[in-house]
Amino acid sequence: MDIENDWSGKVMEKSRISSIQLFLLLIGFLFGSTVILNPALSAKNDAWLAIIFGGVGGTLLIGVYVSIALLNPSKTLVEILRDRFGKFIGNAVAILYIWYFIHLASLVFRNFGEFIVTVTFPETPMVVVIGIFAVLLVYGVNSGIEVMGRLSELFVPIIPIMALIISLSLITTHDFTAFLPMLENGMAPVLNAAFIFITFPFGETIAFLMLFPHLNKKGNLKKVSALSVLFIVALSLLIFIRDISVLGSDLMYRATFTPHLTSLLIPGLNVEPLVDINLLIGGGTKISVCIYAAVKALSQVLGIGDYRNLSTAITTFCVVLSIWIYENVLEMFSWAEKVWPYYSIPFQIIIPLILLALSLKKEKKAQDSK
Repeated sequence: MDIENDWSGKVMEKSRISSIQLFLLLIGFLFGSTVILNPALSAKNDAWLAIIFGGVGGTLLIGVYVSIALLNPSKTLVEILRDRFGKFIGNAVAILYIWYFIHLASLVFRNFGEFIVTVTFPETPMVVVIGIFAVLLVYGVNSGIEVMGRLSELFVPIIPIMALIISLSLITTHDFTAFLPMLENGMAPVLNAAFIFITFPFGETIAFLMLFPHLNKKGNLKKVSALSVLFIVALSLLIFIRDISVLGSDLMYRATFTPHLTSLLIPGLNVEPLVDINLLIGGGTKISVCIYAAVKALSQVLGIGDYRNLSTAITTFCVVLSIWIYENVLEMFSWAEKVWPYYSIPFQIIIPLILLALSLKKEKKAQDSK
């Protein structure tokens, strides 16, 4: 169904995306701003272990979200919350999730703004950079989930291609002894970095509970989700191995934007714009999904038929919040590593596990009554 020809909320409910479109939306979302903020780097040269452990944990966490979706077919997160917690408490928790999605979109806006203003347009006010980006994303969100899916097919495959081009360009400058010594500081830093990697980005896919009902073949949901995690873990390992073997663990850990610094070291070739492109695509996909989830959830809580009546106002609020939220880039990195993982626990782990338990209980009762 062509949703662009009908602005009713009822039509939007019938919009569908294919398995490959969901896969690419997940890839773009999970890649997101990890191009400039690698959550596993706190483990230094053992970050590859943190990526693997985090990928395992992320698979389990996304498995929880997928199970919730399959136990509550064709229902969004807001509808599931109402069914399991009751209308009043369900709406209250839904409002908290709306805030969470808005907050996450604002953080990624700021990641994008900090990077572009620091390395590409240092004379341009950050609010201008973020504002222009926001206008483009509002258009994409207002076009509907089907158009977002088609755009993912067009742009997201560029991400691994760009990463591979940069990696192959540096193949003669690699030093594979940079990984040594292994576990010099024990397992504690690895496990801590793995936990951060689970919450950022895998746990953030809780937003997809607002998108899963649009998948045209629900039976593919498990496979699509598992493949997306596997792909992102492989891509993260590729980028980490490239960066550490070129920069070394100390320089990589101290660098503000590691992939950007790596791209500058390619002799006789300027591939710096490729990093910008990957951030535009990954960050744009992540922000679009978050804004879509927020406005769709808010429209359901308020009983508004067309979520697009809210998208411009919510996006504007995200832009303002992104400018206000940090004093500087150091605070941005500190928040991402030290605060965000623990702040996210109720949204990513506690509430979903409660929803899963309640959904399983209802499913069991339904089977027993047959």
